[in-house]
Parts: sequence; C-alpha cells; structure tokens
Amino acid sequence: MKNVIVSVCAVALLIGGWLVFAHYSQEKIDSFNQFINDDIITAVEASDWQNSNKKMKKLNKDWHKYKKVAIFFLDTQTINEIDYSMAKSVKYVKAEDVSNSSGELNAMVEQLAFLCTNDEVNWGNIF
Repeated sequence: MKNVIVSVCAVALLIGGWLVFAHYSQEKIDSFNQFINDDIITAVEASDWQNSNKKMKKLNKDWHKYKKVAIFFLDTQTINEIDYSMAKSVKYVKAEDVSNSSGELNAMVEQLAFLCTNDEVNWGNIF
C-alpha cells in the first residue's frame, strides 16, 4: 500500500509540474507574440531602426531565458527553428531590411504559436 501511495504522489507531482509549466509557457508565448506584433513589427514597418534594434535585443534576451526552461518540456526541433528565426530577424533588423525583417518576425509568431499548440494535451496530439 505504501508503494501505491508513493507512486500516486510521484505521478501527481509530474502531472502538476507539467500543468504549471504549460500555463507559464502559454502566458510567455502569448507575451512574446504580442510584443512582436505590437512593438517590433510596428517599429520595423515605420523604419524606426534604433527602436527596432533595441526591442529585438530585449526579445532575444527574454527568449533565451525562457528557452533554458522550455528545452526540458518542449520539442527541441521547434525550439531550434525559433532560434534560427530569431537570429535571422536580429540580422535583418540590423541590416535595416523592412521586408525580410517583417516577414521573418511574422514567421516567428507562427512558430511560437505552433510551439504551444503542438505540445498541448488533447486528443489530436495523443492519437
């Protein structure tokens, strides 16, 4: 009986940890997407390169901080694709290239949305 209780507690701890991370992750991804759409893309399309560059540095720093935790829970390949997209976006903004910057930033928004959707616990992802 003692083993059953320990096993149930261990499973509950794992599921609870996953649910806490899932909530944290969804909030973080939503904030990244909102920041990209409302702040960075707006600044890029207005050709405000100094502000765009500053905001890209902040996004890059925040992404790498989040990635240190997310790598334990989420698909590594998708995280790597977002890293590539982030690196390209930073360079396009530094090069002051409106079309490539805004295109890559919009692609990153979709990749970030896919990151959470792909790892949700639902019937479509289970079967």
